[in-house]
Amino acid sequence: MAKEKLEKKTEEKEKKEETRKQRIEKVAKSDVQMMKEALDKQPKVSFMIPLSEGEEEGAYETVCLNGYLMKIKKGEMVEIPKQVAEILADSYKIQMTAGSDKLISRSKEAEEALS
Repeated sequence: MAKEKLEKKTEEKEKKEETRKQRIEKVAKSDVQMMKEALDKQPKVSFMIPLSEGEEEGAYETVCLNGYLMKIKKGEMVEIPKQVAEILADSYKIQMTAGSDKLISRSKEAEEALS
């Protein structure tokens, strides 16, 4: 009898856990779907992600917004949602300027002192 009660409780716990997982997946899928729909409604802009040194043609940049994944081809002009273009532009601006304060050419004074 005790064994049957234990088995029943275990089954109930498993069912609750499965139901909880299904609800989480449903919410996650709806968030991803909502993001896709929002991006689809945005105006598209032309954007080109440059190939990094040593990258071959056909390389992709992956962008993830609220669980929605986009693969964007590098090295050619593509049409992407404005929000994605803004995020990528900020990202590449940061990458291009990172370390610029350490360059010899950062200022005239530094150039003169180090020449």
